[in-house]
Amino acid sequence: LISKQAQHDEIDFEFIGSHGPPYELSTNVFAKGVGGREKKFHLWFDPSTDFHSYTILWNQYQVV
Repeated sequence: LISKQAQHDEIDFEFIGSHGPPYELSTNVFAKGVGGREKKFHLWFDPSTDFHSYTILWNQYQVV
């Protein structure tokens, strides 16, 4: 999710790597163009083997 403002807001959700383990998920939240909230997660499954649904819970105060 990204806004189109000069100082954008964005929820960044990326899978890192594509050729086997380790499988990592990288997340970050940008508010008014400022990030610095990057978190990396080591996944216990191969996200490319099947279709998966992911949910982002958020409101005006927080992203969960």
